[in-house]
Amino acid sequence: MGIAIEAKNLHFSYNGNPVLQNISLSIEEGEFLSILGPNGSGKTTFIKALTGIIRDISGEVKLFEKPVSSYRRKSFARHVSFLPQDPPVSLPFFVRDIVMMGRFPYINRFEMEKSRDVEAAENAMDLMDVGHLAKRHLMELSGGEVKRVFIAQAVAQESRILFLDEPTANLDINYQVEIFRILKKFNDEMKKTIVLITHDINHAARFAKRIVLLNKGEIVKKGAPEEVINSKDLKSVFGTDVCIKYDSEKKPYILI
Repeated sequence: MGIAIEAKNLHFSYNGNPVLQNISLSIEEGEFLSILGPNGSGKTTFIKALTGIIRDISGEVKLFEKPVSSYRRKSFARHVSFLPQDPPVSLPFFVRDIVMMGRFPYINRFEMEKSRDVEAAENAMDLMDVGHLAKRHLMELSGGEVKRVFIAQAVAQESRILFLDEPTANLDINYQVEIFRILKKFNDEMKKTIVLITHDINHAARFAKRIVLLNKGEIVKKGAPEEVINSKDLKSVFGTDVCIKYDSEKKPYILI
């Protein structure tokens, strides 16, 4: 497989303060990449730069060898879906309508959804265990339910790359593990490229194929989980001592 996303020499400042500093990264098609780092390290800004949400940035971002800026909106959306950290919760729509919005790259203006669109939305709702909420208003749901609804929307979009900013935040542990398992299945069986931000180092180490460790807008380390998850680098970034253990599959995990 080739390169899905390539970023070169990304710089971005906000109110004169550097947020990203000379970041370069290539993400291969079919990769499962987790981005780790403390609050304020530039994780969300970085992912927004990769998805073209932030445009006034110095450097270059290419999607399948074409500049991100060259894509039309619907064409880009067939390649990339993005779940923000805090999806809007005050939208006056039913859950089914929210998930169906993920099909917009395939539905022309003034056109009704086709059976294929309905099938994709229903499958996504079932996968994320929100099918029983289809006729509920979004504003009636809990924070965890809202997060699962918007993940279902991203799944229904059927893009080649899924970008997710803390997809398991505010979820019970059973849903956290299930979502990571679903994303891993997408990656293994459907060869979807997964790029996500998480604060859970153990989830990242268990499920990701590669980890990028960010701090103060710079990449501190990148590589396989067993290369990145070590006491020295984690202390330099998070400022605390951790104990590294390994499970039966030789995957690292931390104890504090």
